[in-house]
Amino acid sequence: MGTINFDFNFWTLSLLLLNFALALFVALSNRHKAAAEELQSVKKSLQVDIKGVQDDVKSIDQHVHQQGQRLSAIEADVENGISKEDLSVVHRRMDKVLETVGPLEGRLDEISKNMSRIDQHLIQLLQKR
Repeated sequence: MGTINFDFNFWTLSLLLLNFALALFVALSNRHKAAAEELQSVKKSLQVDIKGVQDDVKSIDQHVHQQGQRLSAIEADVENGISKEDLSVVHRRMDKVLETVGPLEGRLDEISKNMSRIDQHLIQLLQKR
């Protein structure tokens, strides 16, 4: 068997170290590029997600604003609506009307009876002719 001559001189060692350093630099550089590309991809994805969330927030904000306007309109209607005091005033007025109409009811019955008698009398007079 032959012997292998390992003649390591300065230039061989420096080329070996240079090749090793170059391989290490290329590996680290590719890793850095891959990480940067991944970060850009994640950034774009997050921007799309944020845009979607912003649109959803705008939609919800508009809906809440519309509901607030509806609630304000209902509150205004309630404030301007009939209150318990208003109903009590109306009730008192109706009681007064009933007090004045009550005695008239008896008078109207008497007037109705008298009108019936007059009608009967007129009918009898017309039948005699």
